[in-house]
Amino acid sequence: MALTKGSLFNTFMLNDVQILVVDNDRDSGHLYTALFESYGVEVTPTESIKKALELLKKFVPDILICETRFLGESVDPLIRQVRFIAQNNHREIPVFVTSTFPAMNLAEHLKAKVEAYQVKPIDLDQFVVEVWNLVLLSKITQPLNIQNESIGLADRTKYRQNIPVLDASV
Repeated sequence: MALTKGSLFNTFMLNDVQILVVDNDRDSGHLYTALFESYGVEVTPTESIKKALELLKKFVPDILICETRFLGESVDPLIRQVRFIAQNNHREIPVFVTSTFPAMNLAEHLKAKVEAYQVKPIDLDQFVVEVWNLVLLSKITQPLNIQNESIGLADRTKYRQNIPVLDASV
């Protein structure tokens, strides 16, 4: 079953998701916050890497969305900290980056692996679809309860293959 952008507006697929948005452009931060809050997401926005690192001491987000260009700050420590927290909490925390870099330069700029990126200006429909897919995939790769811990790798792979994935091209 493929979900389309149209079906996204008729469901509550992002309810109870926590997103940490780190963007030094206030307008982008406000836009992402308003957009995702309209889907029931709890968004924690900040405009600096330093503040984001402080926030990570207080909560664990389901996904990190961050700009890559910060004056006097590198995004690398933030991505490393999110990876460390994810590993310590036995969960996946996808990293979605946005940037004004052309796509070719963005790949060179990032020293840490990220799950997704978009070059600004952001296509909002595609943005929501990609974030939802990342959140969905991260949640199903984590054990849901103790009974699911005993599911074998083959069963988990089979389960992952049957998940609905949003199709942004429709």
